[in-house]
Amino acid sequence: MTGAPDTVQLWLVPDQQPGPAPADLLAVLDPEERSRAAAYLSADDRRRFVLAHGALRHIVAGWLGAAPQEIRWRRGPHGKPELAGRYTGAEVNLSHSGAVAMVALSASRRVGVDVQRVLPRLDATGMPERWFLPEEARFVRAGADPGSRAERFARLWARKEALVKAHGGRLTQGLRIPLLDSGTGTSRHPADAWSHGYLVADVPAPDGYRAAVALSGTEAFRVTVGRWTWPAPLSGPPTGPASGAPERPGT
Repeated sequence: MTGAPDTVQLWLVPDQQPGPAPADLLAVLDPEERSRAAAYLSADDRRRFVLAHGALRHIVAGWLGAAPQEIRWRRGPHGKPELAGRYTGAEVNLSHSGAVAMVALSASRRVGVDVQRVLPRLDATGMPERWFLPEEARFVRAGADPGSRAERFARLWARKEALVKAHGGRLTQGLRIPLLDSGTGTSRHPADAWSHGYLVADVPAPDGYRAAVALSGTEAFRVTVGRWTWPAPLSGPPTGPASGAPERPGT
């Protein structure tokens, strides 16, 4: 329908099964992905890598009408994977933290997604002082307890990393973009002018996690959320709230 907002499909990929990486998911990965999986010393980390990247291939393949093993990737200037080869026609991004992975898919607009585990033992005061803008560092520091400060830090970090991943730049670029009050980049630094052409939105995440998605362009968009599990890959069509920009974090 003309005038309807673009839709970003977001898929939650939880790690549900202990044990080795599923062989049938490992089989659809390319040689580079299998080599990266084998490099993990922890069986849990190896399984989660295979699950996340296998899910990504299945989700993208379902969108493009391809077999998962036929999906090909190339890397942008700063390492962001992009579709290449025979099957293109979508913008995708993957993030994983702890036992959770997320896949974001857009028909045409550059997309970035980030999920962050909330870690109360993290130095949620020192890190914002080092990396965030002064207003953002004060906001994190004002949390009532370590858990609240860790939650605020995770939300802001997810927004910034999602923005950088959509753009395909370096994380240090995004950390200086103010994202406390607005879903658009408003930095006046000449090197950050690219950030004005993106929107960032908070998205639902499991308990103990915070997540955000970023999309190129300043037109409104909506986010649908689905759940991907193995061996039943799709749990139904994504459903979820619409949002084109995050609200100020709650106090």
